[in-house]
Amino acid sequence: MDWQQQTILLTGASGGLGRELVRQLSTRGARVIMIARQRATLQTLGKTYGQPWFALDLNATDAVQQLSDYLSTQNLRVTGLINNAGQSSTGTFASRNAATIEQLLSTNLIVPIQLTHALLPQLQQQQGWVLNIGSVFGAIGYPGQTLYCASKFGLHGFTQALARELAGTGVKVLYAAPRAIATDMNQGLMAAMNERLGSTADKPATVAEQLLKQIEQQRPEQTLGWPEKLFVKINGAFPQWVAASMRKPQRLLFELTQEKRT
Repeated sequence: MDWQQQTILLTGASGGLGRELVRQLSTRGARVIMIARQRATLQTLGKTYGQPWFALDLNATDAVQQLSDYLSTQNLRVTGLINNAGQSSTGTFASRNAATIEQLLSTNLIVPIQLTHALLPQLQQQQGWVLNIGSVFGAIGYPGQTLYCASKFGLHGFTQALARELAGTGVKVLYAAPRAIATDMNQGLMAAMNERLGSTADKPATVAEQLLKQIEQQRPEQTLGWPEKLFVKINGAFPQWVAASMRKPQRLLFELTQEKRT
């Protein structure tokens, strides 16, 4: 792949993984249209890497129209889309409220679907590609991550179905499933659970490098991290075995939740 010929729209550009993707893509000579809510961070990234940016709340009702207008005004033609923006909400399902449910599902699932739909005509003209960044929790139901799992299972299904629908058209639709990444999103209760369970969190630079390799190779799917790769396969074939192994994180979730209350 000639990165210098790529114009890539990246959501979640201001987060830990997003910033690293901007850095590595810029180093390769790609143009990166950076999308996030944090205007100050985008301004800094824009000055550092000389990349265009647009501050936007993707959950706004007119977000897609705002983005389309921006791309048209700036005469930007997208060849690749990285749906990276995401939100986590660790805790018991019973403790989540309606607003949290709606916002998380919108950020993690509805927004990527809407952006892909809006940009599909451009991607078809350019024979471009989409990379949806999911999670190992898009293949394994995990205690304390009910909403996150629901959104990532949905994103995985959407990616797989669209990839098959567009097979042979020149548009590639890819899916990546990282394990925990050492970013601000994985702090608080989730970080405490990972620490007590001895779970590994990958560095954003490591994950970004693997994602760009996937794009270069046009690999349809990849799961990052070991033994998570194995757990995904076992859960697909023998989910009852994995369910038994979830008793420890289940107990830990309720213990930590109780500690937080006291």
